[in-house]
Amino acid sequence: MKTPKTLFLAWLDPFSRCWFPIGRLTFDGGIYQFVYTQGVKEAEEKCAFKPLSSFPRLDKIYTSTYLFPVFANRLMSRKRPDYSSFLEWLNILNDEKDPIAILARSGGERETDTLAVFACPEVNEQGQYYLYFFLHGLRHLSSSTIERIDRLEPGETLWLAHEFHNPYDSQALILNTKDHYIVGYCPRYLRFRIVSKQILMTHT
Repeated sequence: MKTPKTLFLAWLDPFSRCWFPIGRLTFDGGIYQFVYTQGVKEAEEKCAFKPLSSFPRLDKIYTSTYLFPVFANRLMSRKRPDYSSFLEWLNILNDEKDPIAILARSGGERETDTLAVFACPEVNEQGQYYLYFFLHGLRHLSSSTIERIDRLEPGETLWLAHEFHNPYDSQALILNTKDHYIVGYCPRYLRFRIVSKQILMTHT
C-alpha cells in the first residue's frame, strides 16, 4: 500500500506570536483526511486556541475526496499568468499538478490569517532528514546582512544553531553562512521536528 502524503498545519497566536502545530492532513491517493494533533492541547492551555470553523470538533476525523478549502485556498490559481514562474521559483516543476507538493514547498501562508503548512521531514538513505522552509525574521536583520543574503548562491551551505542569547526566544534557531552571517530564523513550528543542531541546510 502506498504511503499517504502528509502535511502538518501550524497556527500562530496573534498576541504571543507563538506557533503551534495543531493538525495533520494526509492523502492516500483517493481520500484526504484531517485530524487535530496533540499540539492543540498546548495551544489551548497557553493561548486559548479555538477550533477552526472548517473543523469545529477536535475529536473528529474529517475526510473528503477533495482537498479541504482551508488548504485549497492556499494554492495559487493555475489561471494566473505568473503561475509557471511561481512553480519554477518553488523548484517543483515535476510535481506541478500535486497540491500537496506545492503546499509543502510554499508553506501556504496568507497575510489574511494565522495558519501555515509544512511537510513531514523525510529521511534519505544516509539516515539524514531533510525539509524545505522559508526563513523567518528577515525584518530584524541589518542592511549588511540583507546584502549578504542577496549574494547567496544555489547550493551554498547554511549552518543551523541555537541563539541562546536571544532575549525574546532562548530556543531560537538561526541559520548562518560560512562567513558568520545570520541569514534568518527557522520557523518556530518546525523546532519540534529538528532533533539536532548539527543539521546542514542548503540554500536553493
